[in-house]
Amino acid sequence: MELPRIQYNQYSQEYGEQSVKVFKESGLTMVEAAKRLSLPKVT
Repeated sequence: MELPRIQYNQYSQEYGEQSVKVFKESGLTMVEAAKRLSLPKVT
């Protein structure tokens, strides 16, 4: 039996840096910031 392949999203370096900046400056929890950025739970 073959397992289905998991598709991973590729995010640009700039997107990652901006996401971290927004998270640090927002005061949100990591979970809430991820929801607002529409990131999956496994990212």
